[in-house]
Parts: sequence; structure tokens; C-alpha cells
Amino acid sequence: MTRKMLKPLKLITAAALFGIALGIPQTATASETKGVPLFANETVMLDRDTLMLSDLFLGLPAGKDARVGDAPPPGENMVVRLRTLQKLASIHDLDWTPPHNRIRVAVQREGRAVPLQLIREAIAERLQRDYVADNIDVELTNRRLTMMIPADMPPEISVDTIDYNSQNRRFAASVSVPIGNGKSVRAQAQGEVYPVIEVPVLSRHAAPGETIHASDIVWTEMRARRSSYNTVTSADQLVGMSARRPITAGRVIRRTDVKPIELIHKGDLVTLIFKTSFMTLTLRGQALESGARKDTIRVKNLSSGKTVVGSVTQSGIVSVAGPRLAMN
Repeated sequence: MTRKMLKPLKLITAAALFGIALGIPQTATASETKGVPLFANETVMLDRDTLMLSDLFLGLPAGKDARVGDAPPPGENMVVRLRTLQKLASIHDLDWTPPHNRIRVAVQREGRAVPLQLIREAIAERLQRDYVADNIDVELTNRRLTMMIPADMPPEISVDTIDYNSQNRRFAASVSVPIGNGKSVRAQAQGEVYPVIEVPVLSRHAAPGETIHASDIVWTEMRARRSSYNTVTSADQLVGMSARRPITAGRVIRRTDVKPIELIHKGDLVTLIFKTSFMTLTLRGQALESGARKDTIRVKNLSSGKTVVGSVTQSGIVSVAGPRLAMN
């Protein structure tokens, strides 16, 4: 129920009710209602699209109920004033005397607002079908757009017409939502279109120093114009990396948020490996620098005391190549 979203009260006219009331066959006479206390209701909350006599009067005798008009649209109000109540009582032979001249009945209709996100998605789908091939995000510029529907009815949004300017990426659309009995509410929506890209994010929070695995990665969309060279756009830029600082789950990740995991630290004893098509030679060495996978670091050959340069292949392993190995 959306009482806070109800629009200002509307006064209901007698003509709006009597056109229906006059055509209702009566099943009881005034004499049958004598002695039955009748009271005008103060506030009525409806969950349907019809207004009944029993909604306006309490203690209505059996067989006297009748449809007297349409309920207000979902989420809106109307007021039935004393003069209209008196005429309805006369038409339906009700023995009712108002206790004072300030009597009136406030009629409210239950309703809920269609989520703007659903309207945006419907417009984006129509734009992609007719105008735009890329993935897009739609932003509504008339953000106060409100479409009220019955509280128990799922929203079924239709984009009836749409105009799109490919140069400034702006659109104007006419949208509608059924509210039952062949009726719909309609609204005009304007906004802008933004291309989006998919980027990898984490499915969990990561603390500094934690290793990121492929199973930690999920994908989300972001507006292309918000990305930069520093934005992580590939899973390869994350898998096997270490969090440099806390990374929140679902947040777009920058390259500076992660760093390679150091497989070798300065001073570590390592294995130097030299491979050719004819042989594999291994020697012990001491790392003169720290390095992650594929980093080039300097290593001291413990056999010869000379310094060689190699590439870190895994933890404690440095691959060296070429005649400069100084293996002897």
C-alpha cells in the first residue's frame, strides 16, 4: 500500500455516480430499512476498481448493496460529499439522516508505483531492438515519473512509441501499464542512452595480501565513459594477483588495486635452470631482487659468484638463457 504516494483528494460529482446508480434495480423498499441504523463511512480503502454503496454506508441492509461508480485510479483519492450521499440514499431508499452537515467520505484506492528500473529496462530493450546494437544503460531525465498500478497486479510495461536521436543519444518514449478491465496508465519518459561494458569484479571482499582466484570473479556492467586505462577489464588482469588494498565485493577494480604476487624475495635461495634442446643445467643461486611471475631479476650464481639475469617462472625457480649465464 502506498498511502504516502496518494495524490491530492478529488471531489466526486453526483453525476459520476448517478449514471450508474439510477440503472440499478432495487431489491428493498424504504419501509424495509426503517429502524436500521445507517452511518456514513469516514475513510474507505479500496482494492478494486468499483465503488459500492456499502463502501459509503455502514449497516447497509441485505440486498441493498449496489455499484455506484468507479473507484479512483490506483494510488489516488476522491471525496464523496454530503449532497451526493443524500442523493444516493434517496435513490436507493435508504433511511439515513446525516448527523451534521460536514459529513463526507474519503475514498482511497490501494496502489503501488512501478519501479523506475523496470521502465528503464523496457525502454532499453526497445532501443536495442530498433536502434542500438550495443549493450546500453538508460537514464531517465524526468526522475519524478510515477506510474501507479493496483497493489496486487504485476507491472507489464509497454513502450508504445519511441524516438531516438543517435547524435546526442537522447530519447523520448510513451509507455503504458495495464491496471485492469482494459484500462491502462500512460506516461511520457525522456532520457539519455549510455553504452556499457562488462568488467570483472570480486564476489567476496578481499583483504590486502589475499590472492585472487578465478572462482572469486563475477561480471558486472558499467558505463563505458566511466572506464579508463586504470580500469580492470579482463579476468587475466586479476587471476593470480594479490590485493594491494581492501577490495569490496562488486566494486569496479582499478589496476592499482592489485599487484603481482612475489614468488621470490630478495635474499631467497633459488634454483637457476638453463635449458637447451640437448640438456638441462641447474645451479643454486641467491636472489638479489624480489620478483613475481615473468619478472626479470638478478641472481648471484653461488658456484661462480657471478651475477646472472633470469626470469621468475615459479616459486624459487629462475630460468636463465643465452651465453651470458656465467654458469661456470
